[in-house]
Amino acid sequence: MIHILLMILKVIGVILLVILGLILAAVLLILFVPVRYRADVSIEGKPDGEAAVSWLLHLVRIRVSYHEHADISGRVLWFKLFDVRLWPPEDEETEGLDFEPESAKTEVTAQKPVFTETVNQDDVPEPVVVAKPEPERTAEANVPTVRTDSKDDEELTVHATELSSKFDEPQKNETEDFLSDENTDKIRFSVKIKEKLSGIIKKLCTFFDKLRGLPGKFQKLVDGISKKKISLEKTWNSISMFWHDEQNQKAFRLVWKRTKKLVRYILPRKLRGRIHFGFDDPYDTGQVLAAVSPFYGMYARTLTLEPDFTGTALDGELHFKGRIALWCPLWTAARLFISKDFRRLLKFFRKRERNTKNI
Repeated sequence: MIHILLMILKVIGVILLVILGLILAAVLLILFVPVRYRADVSIEGKPDGEAAVSWLLHLVRIRVSYHEHADISGRVLWFKLFDVRLWPPEDEETEGLDFEPESAKTEVTAQKPVFTETVNQDDVPEPVVVAKPEPERTAEANVPTVRTDSKDDEELTVHATELSSKFDEPQKNETEDFLSDENTDKIRFSVKIKEKLSGIIKKLCTFFDKLRGLPGKFQKLVDGISKKKISLEKTWNSISMFWHDEQNQKAFRLVWKRTKKLVRYILPRKLRGRIHFGFDDPYDTGQVLAAVSPFYGMYARTLTLEPDFTGTALDGELHFKGRIALWCPLWTAARLFISKDFRRLLKFFRKRERNTKNI
């Protein structure tokens, strides 16, 4: 009975050790087996390129390519996980090929024969123009007729004076209207002059009021400048004290050292390429060369620059490979957090962020 229990415990222990070994192996693989990347890019009129990321002897692979359209695909062992067209989408291409505008169809179906009927010009009746009689304009039409056969001379003179008074009344009314218009124009002109004078006087008053308030505004400006100067001096003193602190200097040196090593590790191990470039203005081409020349020692063995001073040009090719293992960034982070100076610096920044949020 005891022998059976020991055998069962032994089997369970072996299984647990195997599981732990598999877990440890998986952790070690994830930490120390690097993720490899490579890219091949060329520009000859049109861009063309391919990039791939692989892990564990290409058992896991992601590939991105651009040949007139961008595709991305992923594989694990021999099984394809995904294969997607990024740009342009497949739906747009199929729509562009199979699309026939409905307007063309409607035009074809809507075309019907049009029948025109010819009309004889002899059958069309000519238009008849009727001339309207013009009214006779005579001065006698407005004047009533006076009969002299059955009236006396006195009645004739009275009637004539009445008629003359009737014709004189419109002329008097016209002269009175003209005089009234002249008076209204004079009144309006005088009102405009008064308004302009009052506006000028108001502007002068406001100008003198502003002149009186200038000394106070100038004093406020001087006070504000002095306060800003004091605040700037305080901030500058605090920044200089923070920068020249020994513990902060140690933390800054540690961060610079570790990040520099991390960047060197991540950068491509192999780089090879050729770039042929040029601008319309040769001065711009020279400026680009002047900007790149300080870094000549870094790319001289791997990258070739071919400037073109005759016109615009952009073509070439670029090939690079590299690798990234997870242990390196984790080790960098661990080395930073082990340092007391770095932890102190982090606490300072967190405290300052909290104070700014509370404000």
